[in-house]
Amino acid sequence: MKPCIAELESRRQNNRRSRFQKAQTEMFLKLLDKKYQRVLDVGCGKGYWSYVGARAGRFLECCGSDVFKNYQLAELKRVCRKTEYRPIKNNHLDYPAGQFDLVFSLDVIEHVEDDLGFVKEHLRVAKKGGQIIVGTPNYWRMTNIWLMLLGRLKYPRNMGPDSYGDCIHLREYRKKQLEDLVIKAGGSQVRVYPCWMGILCLSLGIEKFPKIFDNFCHFWFIKFTKT
Repeated sequence: MKPCIAELESRRQNNRRSRFQKAQTEMFLKLLDKKYQRVLDVGCGKGYWSYVGARAGRFLECCGSDVFKNYQLAELKRVCRKTEYRPIKNNHLDYPAGQFDLVFSLDVIEHVEDDLGFVKEHLRVAKKGGQIIVGTPNYWRMTNIWLMLLGRLKYPRNMGPDSYGDCIHLREYRKKQLEDLVIKAGGSQVRVYPCWMGILCLSLGIEKFPKIFDNFCHFWFIKFTKT
């Protein structure tokens, strides 16, 4: 009988079979340019991205915040020395200012009513000089272009059910919109990274493509700093 694989590790292994998920995970790890003492995973869900960073030796202490209490503390403790979960309360992170070396959220901002306030909260709880990473789908990705041509791209947009109910995108971002939002919130040293280009449902696409096609990537990572 095969040994039982823990949930987050099972997801990590399964994601290597999907071209987009594999590219997304590898890009996230590339953006982690040092070891971070204390990190906050905003909209953490079960803590997949916390697990990925900790398993790679980049995160020493992992904290999670979400409106759903599913952060897998026991499994995360296997790969980092300390874990903690605090629920998001009234759209605010339940941490004092200046707590974290890295604050990140992936596939979250497109669901949030007050996206400017959301980014400001990331900056508030980061330490001075701390890094912030936000990941979100690209408005101009290939599948959206087909929907535009058919007159069917509208927001709010129901992306279908997930483990938390219907997945609703209130908006999606063009590159400049995302940059402008972060700068307005007070972020500095802002850089945007395109990730993957293709058709997600078919797992068909490429990870590296000519820079001229950056605007048609599937997903944006934006990385910035608290000054």
